[in-house]
Amino acid sequence: MSNSQPIDLTHRLDPATPVYPNYPRVAVEVLESTRYNRSDGRRALNSSRISVGMHCGTHMDAPFHFFEDGDTIDQIPLDRCTGRALLIDLRNAAARGLIEVEHLKAHEAKVRQIGKIVLHTGWSEKWGQPEYFVNHPVFTPEAAQFVVDSAVRLVAVDFPSVDRPPYPAHIAFLGNGIIIVENLTNLAAIKAEIFSLIVLPLKFTARDGSPVRAVAMEA
Repeated sequence: MSNSQPIDLTHRLDPATPVYPNYPRVAVEVLESTRYNRSDGRRALNSSRISVGMHCGTHMDAPFHFFEDGDTIDQIPLDRCTGRALLIDLRNAAARGLIEVEHLKAHEAKVRQIGKIVLHTGWSEKWGQPEYFVNHPVFTPEAAQFVVDSAVRLVAVDFPSVDRPPYPAHIAFLGNGIIIVENLTNLAAIKAEIFSLIVLPLKFTARDGSPVRAVAMEA
């Protein structure tokens, strides 16, 4: 068991959470807020509900997101969501906006051995800025195919989408059962190249994705 402190890799979810253009914002409704007049003045009963898009904030894409016969989010095995992951620092390489085969091939042996990759591009520092959802890095189709050929089971990134229309990376990954996690943050806090990753989705029945709480643990 690791003695390290958990590192939170998750953006906050609230009405101010940035979303894709034309995507619904997070909405919070207070159902009950009652204060009790006790001697300490601190007791209360609070209850609320939240409306949130499945692909809002730090979230996971299930194969059903793009494939009618793909696994839904409640069918994702938990061993896909937890375990050792390889952190790949692409802060310099991804500055040009493309994640290419050469950026990943340098780590090929570990990519194949570990099977879960987390890409640190530094793009999460632009969270909340207008360009965050517009000019983010993307996988080239060749890089996406390299990931597939390397038997990777989970790809996690610190930007909003692994690609843009016509979605070659989404199709390559989800079509081969590779789970996608998008909008990670705080990756600079991870000092180890190989670490324990936990990204647990909510168990929505028969749906395409879910917000996650993403956590890193170093040995």
